Amino acid sequence: MRSGIECHIEKIHNSGKKDFRWNNLRELVSRYLEGNSVLDAGCGTGHMTLKLLREGRTVTAIDCSEELTKFTQELIRKDSFRAEVYTLDLLNVNQLGRNKYENAVCLDVLEHIDNDELALQKLTSTLKEGGNLIISVPACSFLYGTRDEDIGHYRRYNKKTLINLINRAGLEIKEIRYWNFLGFFPVLLSEKLFHRKISEEIRYSKKSHYKHLNSLLDWWFSIVENNSRFPIGLSLIAVCKKK
Repeated sequence: MRSGIECHIEKIHNSGKKDFRWNNLRELVSRYLEGNSVLDAGCGTGHMTLKLLREGRTVTAIDCSEELTKFTQELIRKDSFRAEVYTLDLLNVNQLGRNKYENAVCLDVLEHIDNDELALQKLTSTLKEGGNLIISVPACSFLYGTRDEDIGHYRRYNKKTLINLINRAGLEIKEIRYWNFLGFFPVLLSEKLFHRKISEEIRYSKKSHYKHLNSLLDWWFSIVENNSRFPIGLSLIAVCKKK
């Protein structure tokens, strides 16, 4: 019999399969990868790891949660792939070795770490010279609110703050962009005007009208968000190169 936490993780994973935000973020990130080897730093329930393996890449996946790494290992096994999977946090990621990977992806992870600067420096050390690091973080510090606190965010990032952090880690920015323009305004109104958390039901509900809306939003992110540059958004995505 599976434990309650295993059932909860599987539920999160299954929701992530249909999540228009995560699906399109993974597609966008994949465009920026060069070479073969990838470190998935903060693999969660394994969606990005599995996508990379299906693309024919050599993947190492880490997460600070043993439950999540076990789930990811089982997911990979069921799909007949092989990858190195470790329970490891970013503050100890240098244990994997220096100058090892051609790419690293770190999606919605840094905001959960108190000492994000040290974590980013150690993550950079694992990259080969000229290697790529793709980061996504929540944007706009003035939007920080109860939802951020509830899900363990230490901060949201302003563009200038993120640029400085990246430069201090010994990385060169190839591209930095806002993403999720469409979601910015509902969060702004909900958090700052009405002082209440925005509902996540739209992303995960099985109701038919939400399914149609999700399909429309998936189209928006795939066609518009992933191919346009907006002056603001809920996320910042940075594509960096190790000097």
